[in-house]
Amino acid sequence: MHLARALLAAAALVAVACDGTETGLTPVGGDQPSQAEIERFARRLHLDLTGAVPDDGFVADAVAQLSAGNTAAARRALAEDLLADPAWAQLFIEELENRAYGGETAEARYDFLCGVLRDDPPCDTCGFPGDGDFCGGCACPILEELYAEREALFEAGDDLAGGDSTASVERRYAASLPFRALSTPEGTADVLFEGFLGHLPQDEERRNAAAMVSGALLPGSPAGLLFHRHGSDFDDLVEIVFESEVYREAVVAQVFERYLGRRPTGPELGVFAAELDAGEPDARSVILAVVSSREYFEQ
Repeated sequence: MHLARALLAAAALVAVACDGTETGLTPVGGDQPSQAEIERFARRLHLDLTGAVPDDGFVADAVAQLSAGNTAAARRALAEDLLADPAWAQLFIEELENRAYGGETAEARYDFLCGVLRDDPPCDTCGFPGDGDFCGGCACPILEELYAEREALFEAGDDLAGGDSTASVERRYAASLPFRALSTPEGTADVLFEGFLGHLPQDEERRNAAAMVSGALLPGSPAGLLFHRHGSDFDDLVEIVFESEVYREAVVAQVFERYLGRRPTGPELGVFAAELDAGEPDARSVILAVVSSREYFEQ
C-alpha cells in the first residue's frame, strides 16, 4: 500500500514538472528539430531537387532559416529556390529521357535513327557526316525534319527552367519520332502507358492505342477509343493521354514515389490530381507540397 501511494505521488510530481517548461527551452521530443536533423534535410532536399551535393553555404542558410521556425512554409521556401535553379530542370530532363527512351538519351536515339536513314533512299547520297552529326549537313527532307525536331527537343530543359509546364515537356518527348519509330504500334502503346501513366495498358486500351499509332484508314475518321475519347492518329493519342485524368493521377503518383518512396493514398491522389491544371498540369506544385511536408522532413 505504501509503495502504491509513493508511486502515485511520484507520478503526480512528474505530471506537474512536464506540464510546465522553462521559457526558451525545448522539451525533449518537441517539434523543434536539432541542427543535425536540419542539416540532413537540407542535404537530402538539395540532392533530390538538383542531383548535386550542396555546398556548406546552402546548408548553413537552411539551418538559419529552419532554426527560426521549422514550418512547412519555411521548408517550401527552400524548395522553391531549388526548383528555380536550372539544375532541377536538367535533372528532370535526364530522368524523363530515361523513362521515355528506356535508359537511352535523346541524342543517342536521334543518332541511331538518322544513321539508318542516311543509308536508305532518298538520303543515301548524304554519306557519312564529317562532323559526326548524323542528322545534320544533308539537304534530305526527312533528315532536315529530324534535325529540327531534335534541336527543339534539346531546348526542353531551358523551356522548363523558363516556366513551361512539366506536362508540355513530357508531351514533346512522347511526340518525338524516335519515341515510336523503333517499335511496333503495340510496343509504342506499352511504352507510352508505362513511361507516362505508370502502368501497362489493358488489352482493350492497347488495341485502341495501337490503332491510333497506325492511323485511321480514312483521314479524320476514328481509329480508336481511349479514356472516352476518339482518336484518328498518333497526335490524337498523345493529346488524349496528356489531357486525361489518368495522366494527372500518374503525375501525382510519380512525385510521391520519387520523393517519399511510396504511392499516395486514395484521398491524397484525389486532392492533388484535382488541383492540377487539366490542360497544362505541372508537377512542381505537387513536388513543393511533398518536399515541404513533415513526412519528407522526418524520413
